Amino acid sequence: MDYTKPTKPQCAVSCPQCGADVAQTPGRGRIKQFCNQSHGRSWRTRLRAAGLL
Repeated sequence: MDYTKPTKPQCAVSCPQCGADVAQTPGRGRIKQFCNQSHGRSWRTRLRAAGLL
């Protein structure tokens, strides 16, 4: 890791559903990234069923 540059573009984010590495896009904040749309949909459905979302 290069400490003279922002850490966000250098770090990979893992998909909350399957754990695969997803590239982080530059910009403000850290939004939740999924490797594909179906994983995002199933993750939100699971949390909604648990009453957390």
